[in-house]
Amino acid sequence: MTLPLIRLENVDVALNGQTVLSGLTWRLQRGEHWAVLGGNGSGKSTFLKLVRGELWPAPGRGQRLFALEGAPQDSAVGVQEAMPLVSPEYQERCQRLDWARTVGQVVASGLSGGDVHAARLTASERERAQSAADLLGLHRWWNRDVRELSTGEWRRTLLARALASSPQVLVCDEVCDGLDAASRATLLQALERIARAGTQLLITTHRAEELIPALTHRLVLQKGRIVEQGAWRSPPDDAPARTGGPLGSPTVTLPARGRALISMERASVYLGSRRVLREVTWQLQAGEHWWIQGPNGSGKSTLLKLMGGELHPALGGRIRRFDFTAANTLWELRHRIGSVSPELQANYRERLTGAEVIATGYLSTIGFIERPSGRRVRRAAALADELGFAELADKSVLEMSYGEFRKILLARALVHNPALLLFDEPFDGLDAGARGAIANVLAKAAGRGASLIIVTHHEADLPGWMTHRARLEAGRLVEQGPWVRTANPLEADCKAPT
Repeated sequence: MTLPLIRLENVDVALNGQTVLSGLTWRLQRGEHWAVLGGNGSGKSTFLKLVRGELWPAPGRGQRLFALEGAPQDSAVGVQEAMPLVSPEYQERCQRLDWARTVGQVVASGLSGGDVHAARLTASERERAQSAADLLGLHRWWNRDVRELSTGEWRRTLLARALASSPQVLVCDEVCDGLDAASRATLLQALERIARAGTQLLITTHRAEELIPALTHRLVLQKGRIVEQGAWRSPPDDAPARTGGPLGSPTVTLPARGRALISMERASVYLGSRRVLREVTWQLQAGEHWWIQGPNGSGKSTLLKLMGGELHPALGGRIRRFDFTAANTLWELRHRIGSVSPELQANYRERLTGAEVIATGYLSTIGFIERPSGRRVRRAAALADELGFAELADKSVLEMSYGEFRKILLARALVHNPALLLFDEPFDGLDAGARGAIANVLAKAAGRGASLIIVTHHEADLPGWMTHRARLEAGRLVEQGPWVRTANPLEADCKAPT
């Protein structure tokens, strides 16, 4: 009988003395492609770390064996090299390095598994790296500086990097998060080809439309336990729902439109020598809620940073935020604004509890300039309870899943009752239930008078009461105006604003 590549027998995993995975029994046989499903905090990312050898089973509690090289072994030596990981979190780490590297150099680094491939490429190594790049459609960008890549281009580059090592198993953790529709389609088609070519897949996702036909099995986790596993042929009825935000969204009575909160005239933004935004003229009035749309690399995140005061327009452009003048400080601006973004999430590395992170929203800092008062921490914990995740208030953010931490950051954005909410892909990493719950939270914030600006590539995630849409392409605002969602039967209880 052929040995399984990975075998878990009654394995537990403990982190900081707390059991997070319990009684796992599972096998990965040759030729299988698995979808790992479950809600936020169910243990999916921890499960991937266990099977990649990043985490060890709890001592004396089960057995893990690898047979990637033939003979079974309990050592994890060489496992990560044979099972490379692609995920939004890994991409954020690579981008934070901010090194001057070409696409070809990043792809070639997969040959050795490091951030760079120090040795000169042999002819066969170059052929492997270029073949991986060609599969992902990157041949035109081989000599392009990765600092100029869009989110989707970066993701494809990292997938090609993983393939350059000729892996036995490719591990993808929410690999489509942050990608526009075209980039998602390209990536999913590439994964299908990769699977058909013989590389096995291990994929997590919260979205049913990302479950590609090549997948043969599924495993469902709940509270750290396997509740279902086996052969899989088509999306089951209880697979992660495709939509999130509109589900159960209440009717929202929106405040009347009023004064301009943000006003831009011919605003251009440069990052280094590259112009990212080009002469944007746009206005947000009180009572409006805008969807910012556009492909990866079009300037959406930069536009949010400009609104929030993190960036400023080049000479010749103007922006006015609220009724502020040059005498107002950045801290006064931040007191009016709440924000959530993948970049903000990546920058949190301190060992803080969920309630403490929420409390940093009062000053809009990462970590504490000064410790918050007991009243503010209690208010933060009460907000977590109100939003339905009280169990995260006392949990360290370093022990949270990506989706759990996203919930905490959403509460952080709301804790000081801001007038403007800037959300960059707020629903990424959240399961269907969480997306619906957050939509209800946003409805309450809008009902209290806050204006929302949401960047997302998933129209179905948007609350049904959004009022306007703007579209960016190559840094230019090519469309803006009132917007009414395309009819959706799931939104029968959502009343569009008048």
